[in-house]
Amino acid sequence: MARKSTVMRVRADTPSARTTIPEDIVKELDLQIGDVLDWSVVEDKGKKYAKFRKLE
Repeated sequence: MARKSTVMRVRADTPSARTTIPEDIVKELDLQIGDVLDWSVVEDKGKKYAKFRKLE
């Protein structure tokens, strides 16, 4: 099943953006409020993907 979320601007004066993590992903990864995520960009067959992991 595809999961979608919308990227939104954090503030007008910054290029940072935010989105929500779908509820079923939060449950599957056992994410909790305050968890720290480590983000990276991975390229595979010419396509780029965002990858993250929860830091313990």
